[in-house]
Amino acid sequence: MRTMRAARTTGTSRTALKASLKKGALVTASTVLALAGVVAGTGAAQAATGPGGATNIRGVDPGNTDSMIERLCGQKGSLTGVYGALNVRTGAFKTKAEYHRDVFGLWKPLGDWELFRGYCGNAQASTWSTKGASIRTSPWIGNRGSKDDKETFVSSYSTKTFAKKSVGAQLSFSAAKSIFSGSAGGSFTYEWGWEKTSSFERRSEKTIPPCTQIAVTWTPYQRVVRVNPIFYVLDYSWNKGNGDKTVHTWRNRSYRTIYSHGYYIDGTSDKLLPNGQPDGREDKWEQKLDPKTCA
Repeated sequence: MRTMRAARTTGTSRTALKASLKKGALVTASTVLALAGVVAGTGAAQAATGPGGATNIRGVDPGNTDSMIERLCGQKGSLTGVYGALNVRTGAFKTKAEYHRDVFGLWKPLGDWELFRGYCGNAQASTWSTKGASIRTSPWIGNRGSKDDKETFVSSYSTKTFAKKSVGAQLSFSAAKSIFSGSAGGSFTYEWGWEKTSSFERRSEKTIPPCTQIAVTWTPYQRVVRVNPIFYVLDYSWNKGNGDKTVHTWRNRSYRTIYSHGYYIDGTSDKLLPNGQPDGREDKWEQKLDPKTCA
């Protein structure tokens, strides 16, 4: 009876996993890994060594695993997952289409080529606050006279957001938003510009010394979230001449979720104050003018 109940539980968990991951490669890692833990059960020795409990394969498996995970998870997801092929002798990686074109017309393991299928997600690795680069937010106003002058400065600023991958092609804004914006399915809840843009326009009176020009600058306070794309294994197959063998862990090891430490995505956005305004520091930028042009 225990065996039958365990089988029914595992089957239900697998169904729930597939239903929850229909969005493809950009599903949130929290959903993936919560369900993965249910499927794996307490009997599987999942190695919780990295973000989201994933195991780092960089420097362990052959080839450029950073590039492999980037290409694997960069594919358009389907209801059945994403597919990849690894040559365990040379370290070469191919997508399913490339495997059919270059190696074998059927989706079957062949020689050193081992095949796998699963789902990708994004797990937070770290987060920190930083200062962005100072930028000029007002026109220059100069004083070419011999006494102090007072002028009204109008400065304006809008929050900025951007994301950068450590390897591979540039990340599109829509893809980045799906990772980092909670309203678009992301799992990060910081008060930052991924959720909404914010701007200001300010007027301030400043004293300009003789033969000097002044502009207003703004230094934004920013939040950075680093995620590691992770891959959850559904099937892993090989054939060493004695028939196809299929398991449900990575390379028949004890873990089902992998990542490559050198492949990460940093999402950076300006922080917001509780009132919704950009968080940062305003300063003035002062430059001396050519004395020959002043009174």
